Amino acid sequence: MHIIFCYGTLREGESNHSVIEGAILKERTSWGSGELFDTGDGYPAYIQSDYGKVYGEIYKVGDKLLERIDILEGFQEGREGNLYERIIQPIETKRGNYEAITYVMQEAKPAFKRIPGGDWVSYRLNK
Repeated sequence: MHIIFCYGTLREGESNHSVIEGAILKERTSWGSGELFDTGDGYPAYIQSDYGKVYGEIYKVGDKLLERIDILEGFQEGREGNLYERIIQPIETKRGNYEAITYVMQEAKPAFKRIPGGDWVSYRLNK
């Protein structure tokens, strides 16, 4: 089983949540260090940084669900030019910390818009 941090369209109630149907929700409120950006394409980009927090949910998933997430996130092990890279990083919660798989982009493109507060769901609902 894998621990994964979902901060965008995989979150509960979001457009791609069905991709992780059957996953076990471990934490509804969690956060990692970094900045969140609106790509303008209906999904966010997580950029690692010592500044700011990105909020999301933590799920436990099996190998098959992880493969489905990899496809959604445009990630293939060892391939140059992935849309997102898959890393393991510390994610905090009020009940403790996790080492969780997180999909991140290397850098924000000029057209990306920074999401104040680092929460995709709040941002999307208040646009």
